[in-house]
Amino acid sequence: MKKVFLVALALGMVMSIPGATGCSSDGTDLEGKRWVLESYGDRGNPTIIIEDSTVSAEFTEGQVNGSAGCNNYFGSYEVNGKSLTFGPVASTEMYCMDPEGVMDQEYAYLQALGKAETYEISGGKLLITCTGDQLLAFTEK
Repeated sequence: MKKVFLVALALGMVMSIPGATGCSSDGTDLEGKRWVLESYGDRGNPTIIIEDSTVSAEFTEGQVNGSAGCNNYFGSYEVNGKSLTFGPVASTEMYCMDPEGVMDQEYAYLQALGKAETYEISGGKLLITCTGDQLLAFTEK
């Protein structure tokens, strides 16, 4: 009987460790890191970020901000389990001609944020799945 109690106690302790179930419920695993986008778009045929451009995201207490490639952006986000949604996202309004295509990339990224559905973090990578089998793939920097 003592062994059964100890095994149950040990299992209970493991299950209470944050992240032990592989599912975040509050989004704290997103926070305190600078996530840099590596690719975006169709999960089966992702678009690699334009060389010499940086798209980033930093999450803090329900707020997200970063660089969209040319402009800085900011807005709110909400996590519920593995679900991730973004509130309205605003950005500065500069126009960048260099590197070529950076404004199209920025537009695609900001549009994808509005379609976010779920996220997962594994091995220093953040993957945000969006409607239409779209994916935003970040690495932790």
